[in-house]
Amino acid sequence: MPANLLANGTVLVDDDLRAQATTAVVEVHDRALAGLTVVLSDGRRVEVGADLGNFLMGILERMIQGPVSVTALPREVTTTVAAELLGISRPTLMKLVASGAIPSRKVGSHTRLATSDVLELREVRDERRAASFAALREVADEIDDAGTDPTR
Repeated sequence: MPANLLANGTVLVDDDLRAQATTAVVEVHDRALAGLTVVLSDGRRVEVGADLGNFLMGILERMIQGPVSVTALPREVTTTVAAELLGISRPTLMKLVASGAIPSRKVGSHTRLATSDVLELREVRDERRAASFAALREVADEIDDAGTDPTR
């Protein structure tokens, strides 16, 4: 059997399954994934969307490199986990909490944040970052255009 599911949810993967994963990852390589099709034993096909397909390919990519751990995010996260999800330091996160930029609640002396709020803030920050980068590129292009000599 190529993979065994243990009672704690751990999946043990053998060399054959790892080789199949390697083949799939090499085949996909840097191409954009539009989705996956799962073929069942009775011939039926189940379509998997691009987001889930990319998630599964990410697991396969990491699996061929070594052990992988996959877990669902809880409804609430600690400030340490939230800071990691946002790509910021914990002190910076605590400033955002103090300013009201992200809602939180206290559990004893510990601060907890709703995972949905953290992910929403991450999306907003990513969108702002992308918009700022686009604006910077536009200015750079204008500078390049202004410095271009049309007679050459």
